[in-house]
Amino acid sequence: MEIEFYYWLLAVISICLGIETKLVAQNIIEPYGSYNLFTTENTDKSCTGLQESDSFFTSLRSFNEWPRKKKVVALNVASVSTTVLVGASSWDYYSSAFDLQDEGWFDPDTKYGGADKLGHAYGAYALTSFYNKIYRRFGYSNEQAILGGALTSWSLMTLIELGDGFSKNYGFSWEDEVMNTLGVGMAYLRHRYPPLKEMFDFRMEWFPSPAFRHGDQSDPFTDYSGQKYLIALKPDGLLKTDNSLIKAMEIHFGYYSRGYGEDNRYFNGENRYTYIGVGLNVTYILEQLTGHRAGGIFDYIQVPFTYIPFSSKLD
Repeated sequence: MEIEFYYWLLAVISICLGIETKLVAQNIIEPYGSYNLFTTENTDKSCTGLQESDSFFTSLRSFNEWPRKKKVVALNVASVSTTVLVGASSWDYYSSAFDLQDEGWFDPDTKYGGADKLGHAYGAYALTSFYNKIYRRFGYSNEQAILGGALTSWSLMTLIELGDGFSKNYGFSWEDEVMNTLGVGMAYLRHRYPPLKEMFDFRMEWFPSPAFRHGDQSDPFTDYSGQKYLIALKPDGLLKTDNSLIKAMEIHFGYYSRGYGEDNRYFNGENRYTYIGVGLNVTYILEQLTGHRAGGIFDYIQVPFTYIPFSSKLD
């Protein structure tokens, strides 16, 4: 089939995502059973577009005064449009017929030893949390915001994966889509049920790999030989003590691979590792020292050299 068909297909998908977002924002559809995502007890202006006397740039400057439903529509349209444009210009989208790829999971003969799969889960997880925070700033309740964040994140990650399917360099990977969904689900549960947020974090650690430091690798997001992915369990979330030492400690369960891709010549072969670590709760320590949580960024980013790891090499 002609390449133009795929342009149209991706355009239709983008429009459908935008329409779905608008319907949700206007309370026309209910994405969670009878639970209405964006109901509100305060008065909302209807999303009827900008007044004819307002210019586009004036409207942008007055974004904070927009009704929150209109903000949701604008945010999602911008996100989808950016994804499609970046995919077309940088990720080789629309360059081939739709293709499925069986990439495997964490096997030693996979492209990155499974680190890329955890990268998908983490990306979806972080993106869900990011949109959750935006929707809360728009004025939605915690429950509404995290459901909206989950829907937006999953839609965008799925759109990216579909775009990969039309790229001659990638292809649609159902393993990636499973990990995208897992990451969204983890973020949803963690924010929907606050006790879970006190018990664990899903984090990524990045210390530039030899290939990155020597210029052979330039993308930090795919610098898998410099990354680690981990679940950080926080004992205080379970024990609920007033002991400062317990509050400052964490237990880590992590996974990483080394020597795959561009990093092969810097390592002794391609290797995969799991590890258990005992570390410091950087968020808690900073809060005690400064009175601030640094925006909660260290709930998502693991600071290197703040834990003692016990690693095990996988066969």
